Amino acid sequence: MLDAFERRFEQGLRLLAYAGGLVLAGLAVLIIYEIGARYFFSRPFRGGFEMTELAMSVIVACGLPYTAIQRGHVSVDIFSKYLDRPSMRWINFAVHALGAAVLGLLAYESFQYALKSYGYGDVSNMMRIPKFPFQFAVAISAALFTVVLIIDALKALRPATETGEDTQ
Repeated sequence: MLDAFERRFEQGLRLLAYAGGLVLAGLAVLIIYEIGARYFFSRPFRGGFEMTELAMSVIVACGLPYTAIQRGHVSVDIFSKYLDRPSMRWINFAVHALGAAVLGLLAYESFQYALKSYGYGDVSNMMRIPKFPFQFAVAISAALFTVVLIIDALKALRPATETGEDTQ
């Protein structure tokens, strides 16, 4: 059951990562336009820096959970040579559970911050773009990353497979 959920969840995260890629492509077009406007017309695109900042928050938010479920982040394996498999499963469980707790707290606090930003009407300085949608994107990303870590924590408790390989 966990494997079926993980497959569907991974497909959704892949689509989210593709959306982040589209934002990145749009950002590349914006930067090319900004450079061209500055070079050929001596008139830079005002607000390009703000749009770059906001787009980068969306790009990272869209890609982070998918990178996590693909195990694309750096991991250090110090103890595996010295501990037996059951001990390593518990260490992996503890690390993923602690990570899920921290990211869950980050998601909650980010969501609260985005709600306050919405209430205040917080906007960017030059272009007056509302900031709350981008802050919600960060909160949702942290929540999705939390789900990935919970899945990994549950998988860490599984015993080795029939082939003798660990599930982690």
